[in-house]
Amino acid sequence: FHAALPGGQGENDLWITTTTAQGWDEPQNLSSLNSEFDDSRPFFTEDDQEIWFTRTYQGSPAVYCSIWEGDEWSTPQLIISQFAGEPTIDHDGNIYFAHHVIKDGKILDADIYVAYKK
Repeated sequence: FHAALPGGQGENDLWITTTTAQGWDEPQNLSSLNSEFDDSRPFFTEDDQEIWFTRTYQGSPAVYCSIWEGDEWSTPQLIISQFAGEPTIDHDGNIYFAHHVIKDGKILDADIYVAYKK
């Protein structure tokens, strides 16, 4: 999930928590993925080996991806810029994302786009 919690690195950060018999564990900051900017709207692939998320890039939302390397997440890579965010990946690896229309720093509209995997 994303939130602006104490101990974060920027605006919103990516966090993880798990359930136990007693309820939810304390959230843990995914510090290797976060930046001083807004890191938010995470999506995990079906196999939990990739995390896709939205990050501010050059003043607007963009889509990033990080790969699980067995013991840590890889450095996030910019996949789609600018005015793109909220990624979702389907079973075939196609990327669905929102393309935002922004004016004067405010989101006015958004459309859903798809990038098909070849």
